[in-house]
Amino acid sequence: MHHESLRLSKESETRSLNELRSLLDKLESNDSEFTALAPFALSTLRESAHLLIRELTLRERDSQSREQQLRRQSAQFAYGLTHEINNPLANIAARADLLLREISDPRHQKSLRTIVDSSMRAHEMLAEMMLTIQRPALHMRPMDIRKPLNDWFASYADCVTSGNLDWQNGIGDDALWCNVDWGALTEALVAGTRNSIDACLSGDAIQIVAERAETSKADNDPLEIRIAILDNGPGLSLAAQKHAWDVYYSGREAGRGLGIGLSKIQRIVEGHDGYVWIDSQPGQGCSLEIRLPWYRRNKVAQRNRT
Repeated sequence: MHHESLRLSKESETRSLNELRSLLDKLESNDSEFTALAPFALSTLRESAHLLIRELTLRERDSQSREQQLRRQSAQFAYGLTHEINNPLANIAARADLLLREISDPRHQKSLRTIVDSSMRAHEMLAEMMLTIQRPALHMRPMDIRKPLNDWFASYADCVTSGNLDWQNGIGDDALWCNVDWGALTEALVAGTRNSIDACLSGDAIQIVAERAETSKADNDPLEIRIAILDNGPGLSLAAQKHAWDVYYSGREAGRGLGIGLSKIQRIVEGHDGYVWIDSQPGQGCSLEIRLPWYRRNKVAQRNRT
């Protein structure tokens, strides 16, 4: 009831503010409706309208400022709470894993393995929530990501092929220079690939593409690096495409994660001054497209020498 009255009050203030601005426009334009008023009355009415508009505008700004502060405080609380829950979970997982190595009874081993798997799953979910709530602190450095990409592709092969999926390497031969936090970018690649693995059926294919994108006409240097995760799975429904970037949205059934993988990718890519989008049609596969700025190392080296 309190929230409803606040909402009505705010709507009332906005309506009054709009009406006052309309009235002031008429006063300033010497509208015929007010020409019969005495000059003193007209001046007083104009000043009153100005004062009321200023008061309502300041009140509206103050309300927006309080709302922003409340959102920041809520985010900080959620981040701190998540952090406090996450630490004990990691401790439980570590101690259960230690017991698992020491106990030989198959029944106890099964129970301990369940504890380890469940606590690690919760630990990873909370870590992703923390990343979504608060933008990660990235440690950037310029590097040619072609070799690390190929190394990651090879190391992740078992995770993909164990589901009878075809893992295809589309990483080009050209150098791919960008300013990057490689650990964070790897998290984005893993999250995107997991989405494809979950969506694809046995026999489908997932391909990692990395190449130079647009080229500058002035000096023929690349402007961007394209990284894409392509699959020929069932694609995204129209509803899933509409809400894909919403935090905590998941088109999958309950119990299959929090649905924050794509928002996590978006956070990481935007932290690299890049951008990301999805290209998909129902029944025609899905493409997760990432663009990162090209690092113009040759230009920087030339400036440093002069």
